[in-house]
Amino acid sequence: MTTIAKLNYRRKQAGLPLMRFDLVKLNPEDVQDLRDAYAAMYEISEIAIGDRRGYMALARGHGYDQDLCHDDDRVFLTWHRSYVYSFEKALNTALQWKRDDDELELTLPFWDWTQARNDTHAPNGLPKILDEADYVNAAGETVPNPLFAAPSLYRALSQGLTGPDVFTQRFPDRLRNDIPMLKDEVDRYMDNPNFMVFQQDFNFGAHGAIHVDVGGRGAASPLPGQAGDMSRVLSAAYDPLFWLHHSMVDKVWADWQELHPNANVPDHVLDTVVFDGRIGGDLINHEAELRYIYTNDSVEAADAATGTVDGGVTGPLSAAATPCKEIRLGLVEAGFARAQIEFLQLRPPKDSYEIRAYIENPHCTEETGYEDDSFAGRLFLFGHGQCHGAPGHCNPALAARDAYDRRAKHPLRYRHTRYTIDCTRGLRRYIGRKHTVPELNLYLLVLDESGQVMPPETVRYAGCALRTYAKT
Repeated sequence: MTTIAKLNYRRKQAGLPLMRFDLVKLNPEDVQDLRDAYAAMYEISEIAIGDRRGYMALARGHGYDQDLCHDDDRVFLTWHRSYVYSFEKALNTALQWKRDDDELELTLPFWDWTQARNDTHAPNGLPKILDEADYVNAAGETVPNPLFAAPSLYRALSQGLTGPDVFTQRFPDRLRNDIPMLKDEVDRYMDNPNFMVFQQDFNFGAHGAIHVDVGGRGAASPLPGQAGDMSRVLSAAYDPLFWLHHSMVDKVWADWQELHPNANVPDHVLDTVVFDGRIGGDLINHEAELRYIYTNDSVEAADAATGTVDGGVTGPLSAAATPCKEIRLGLVEAGFARAQIEFLQLRPPKDSYEIRAYIENPHCTEETGYEDDSFAGRLFLFGHGQCHGAPGHCNPALAARDAYDRRAKHPLRYRHTRYTIDCTRGLRRYIGRKHTVPELNLYLLVLDESGQVMPPETVRYAGCALRTYAKT
């Protein structure tokens, strides 16, 4: 059976938008993928809280301890669309990491809180897969359900809770009775063609009602009378359910957009930078810009509609060529205003290095120095340092971004890097009064922080070339 993650990977190959599905229509394999992805995000955060693939790094952006979402209610929809998008990408990255499989494109389902059925929902109105504290895994073991509760930085650090109490809690006693009202409100929102009024009604209506209904206030709370985590901005995003709720919020907006394609969105919304540095105007058309759509179909129906994909796609450009110490640069003509050696797609190293360039001196060592006539120039690489994240965090492959991934650039991006060494004086000195040099060989020396010579393959790049600029 094709899973959502595999189906969407195939859609990506075909250039089609990825699909977000109704949570209660997921097949068991898809539910397990979702659980495993959440669990992988928790695991990454246990290893390194700041790792952007981890749960804590995303959840803290909404409330404790960054509180980024309520600066401006006028951008409620664009801010949360960007926020959920970043979470979805991290969710898939975590699943790829856990499964060691990069041919996955898991999307975030939406929890349709306008309906509840006895076969798929608990008596309180929550989908059973969110309401069950435990589940039986493939090995027949009863294990905690990652979709039921998550560790909370707010509970641990702000509230000083320990042990089981650091996990999020819900008290959804009011939810089931509120579902008819939620459906009526959403139907009413759809009739309003004014974007700002639609947004305000939705924000302080059905959207807020879910937070309060799910959070509730329970006597069983570790702090007497304390509300559940979804009831407070500071703690809401730590509840695993938060993201599925906001996927539904985004779907309601997407449905509204289909009904009102020519609605005017104010310039303030379009121009304001929201979560992860994206601009509102780049978030309006989710299908064209962010490459996802919503579907009410089953996974099987979506799979049949997608069809097959012939052939493969070219992966990220390789940057693994190991350079030689000797660089053959060929013919060089005199009369240039500047000459520089360019390193293309140079990978940011963990440690700091110096690269010295010498002309026609294959015997250069750390003792050769800068005063030698063959010295052409130098480059210092300021090291990235040891990885502070979970295993795989500093994998250069994660630097790749495409039309299906609009997150901020990974700090180890290198595909567009262009490091240079100014060798103008050294090359002029070598050429002297000659008009051309038919064959020029350059020798690179790599030294570590203590000045010791390192193997040339220590510094990795895709290519090295000499560029000269003519006098004007």
